[in-house]
Amino acid sequence: MRSARTPNQDLRRLLDQAGWSGARLAREVNALGAERGDVLHYDRTSVAHWLAGSRPRQPVPSLVAEALSRHLGRRLEPQDTGLTAHEENPGVPQDASPVPGSGVAHLDHLLSLSDRRTAALLGAYSLGALVVPHWPPAARRHSLPRSGTGRSAIGMAHVDAARELLAVLARGDAILGAGAIRRPLRQYLATSLLPWLKADVRPAVRRELFTVAARLTYLYAFAHFDTNRQAEAQHFYLTSAALAREAGDRVGYALALRGLSVQAHALRHHTDAHRLAEQAVHVGIRHTPPHQQAFLLGQLAVTGAASMHRGHTRHLILAERCLEASSNGTSPVGSFHPGSLALQHAAVAGAQGRHQDAAEALGRSLRHRPAEERRSHAISLAELAETQLTIGHLDRACHTWHAFLDVHPRISSARADDRLRVLTARVRPHGANQAAALLLERVREMRKNRGGNH
Repeated sequence: MRSARTPNQDLRRLLDQAGWSGARLAREVNALGAERGDVLHYDRTSVAHWLAGSRPRQPVPSLVAEALSRHLGRRLEPQDTGLTAHEENPGVPQDASPVPGSGVAHLDHLLSLSDRRTAALLGAYSLGALVVPHWPPAARRHSLPRSGTGRSAIGMAHVDAARELLAVLARGDAILGAGAIRRPLRQYLATSLLPWLKADVRPAVRRELFTVAARLTYLYAFAHFDTNRQAEAQHFYLTSAALAREAGDRVGYALALRGLSVQAHALRHHTDAHRLAEQAVHVGIRHTPPHQQAFLLGQLAVTGAASMHRGHTRHLILAERCLEASSNGTSPVGSFHPGSLALQHAAVAGAQGRHQDAAEALGRSLRHRPAEERRSHAISLAELAETQLTIGHLDRACHTWHAFLDVHPRISSARADDRLRVLTARVRPHGANQAAALLLERVREMRKNRGGNH
């Protein structure tokens, strides 16, 4: 904490406009910290220090700005809170919406930061950044240069190599969880792909290079999402969208929008999630292969049910028809199969309170889930167990949770770790039951053997 000599009138005015007490601001900041995976313990005394002139380090100024932005309905930057010096540069601007020409610059800047600095400097997951540009008219679609000397040795062989690595890393993520691939992927983006994107290459190669770069950046964004690094995930999804936009790649742009929608839905920002899912369908539905059409439509059904929009049943039916018309549901980004569709049926049923239907759909999803999708298998097992407990089937839920525990040690996924914490919290009140007691004992043994990290 750095102390300033003058009271913070900017923050005082913002609190007055919001009608918030210091305690309310502290609670909102703590909640945003939890949203990005941090446990914060600020209280009204902390806010009193800020009002007196103390300046907390990042990410607190960004969290304060985001909390007040959401409540006041207008975009605030950290500098507006008076918690940063005007000459301070928080690293990456909060407004990271993709604009033509920005993809490589955003990727370069994000990758130039170490993991630790990135987490601090990017601050909060921002609802304001979810106002993503619509796909441009044909006349303005391509922002890549129409001509180039091609003096660089970068060619289609480099594009093919990037595609091969994308397939390998995507498979590794599905099997092992994002914790196993996030750092190798970062290394590849920073040391190989980024220099290629900056090189002087022929326009045809450049378009293909930007297209595969958008997919790799999407995978890197998802890796941050799976490790509960929400602000970083959002920035990389937006960067993926920017790269796709620059390449004239509607499919990549739609996939990035869907990724943003999935993240917003997971963080319970249902209105924004549905708007992004609609935008993804509008951009990509006529340009994607059938399995990816189902990929887009299924997400629209999930967000529609969660935000109580009509049409989710129709979107599920359309997704099913698209999947039936597909001869191949696999791709490194946007893979979709009957297990995926059943999972989205479960999400829709759960949002409507039809828990028995949700449990049946989760069972179908597990039966159709490919064996190599180990992380998704684990999370679906946990979801099924939670649903079974909600219905009142404790013994069945414990049996399913044991199946989850069989898989959990073999994956590195913060989302799966979160499910383990939910397991403990939900089963502990039933500790007098023999099945529940045995399950809780197994969890204790697992934590002891793994050093208490989960």
